[in-house]
Amino acid sequence: MEIIRILFPVFAIVLLGFVIVRKNVLTARDINGVSRLVFNILIPVLLFNSLSKVELPAHFNWQFFLAYYVVVLFIYGLAMWSSKRFFAYSRPEQGVFGMGSAYSNLVLVGLPIINAGFGDEALLPLFMLVSIHSAVQFFIVTLVVEGDSGENRSVPQIAADTIGRLARNPIIIGLALGLLVNLLRLPIPEILDETLSLIGRATLPCALLVLGGSLNAYKVAGHFAEAWTMIGLKMIVMPLLVWVLAFVVFQVDPLWGAVAVMAAGMPVGVNAYMTAQKYQVGIATISTAFLISTLLAALSQSLLLALFI
Repeated sequence: MEIIRILFPVFAIVLLGFVIVRKNVLTARDINGVSRLVFNILIPVLLFNSLSKVELPAHFNWQFFLAYYVVVLFIYGLAMWSSKRFFAYSRPEQGVFGMGSAYSNLVLVGLPIINAGFGDEALLPLFMLVSIHSAVQFFIVTLVVEGDSGENRSVPQIAADTIGRLARNPIIIGLALGLLVNLLRLPIPEILDETLSLIGRATLPCALLVLGGSLNAYKVAGHFAEAWTMIGLKMIVMPLLVWVLAFVVFQVDPLWGAVAVMAAGMPVGVNAYMTAQKYQVGIATISTAFLISTLLAALSQSLLLALFI
């Protein structure tokens, strides 16, 4: 009952978002507008406000990062090998398949579920994962895909381009400013703090509405063997390996370890689909895997929450 109490509001709002677009109460264009509001304003404000106040750990938690990102790299490589071995994918297709198998939906799905399940204390480890999540995987997929395309961009050029894109990302800006204010112990005036908190409270419901509404844009487009392989790597193998590293190998703090495992078990991230569209490879597979894995998240995240709560 406790798990239902935690997750029911989350997925009820997702369902509401799906229905209101399905019934044309809001159009896809409306949802796109709300999505820009969420990613450009609401989430950056929430990140800034949370990180500016949270008590930072005394030492850099490198074991937490290793427990998650060693597995990310392993899953990426395993997915590339699997797609070549079993589906005869080309190099660009392997790169996109790897990203789909290792890229978690940490913001639209992870943020509401982890916050609902573990409270505000879980936001710091989640935000730390978010801080380099895109940087790591955009760099890898660009290196893999463009290295085979004849564009001949060097590794430093790709790294500089990735860093430049992230430096303009409002979510990363919100993270960086929040940490800066925290480290410098800059006081936030009470009236401004109340305003930021009010904006932050709108973030999660709006993000969930965007997630639900956006599901109408995706479809099950076949390629089921590839899609289920991706989902299995993403939602079964990845959280299992993170659990082993976090709790058996490194013995990470229980809350931080739980966040890492929950994050690893999140469905396929929407940025994997955007990358597939950018390079025009693996679109059908990613679309199918994104939709099915998002629907399965209600079950998989319930099981993981039951394990940790």
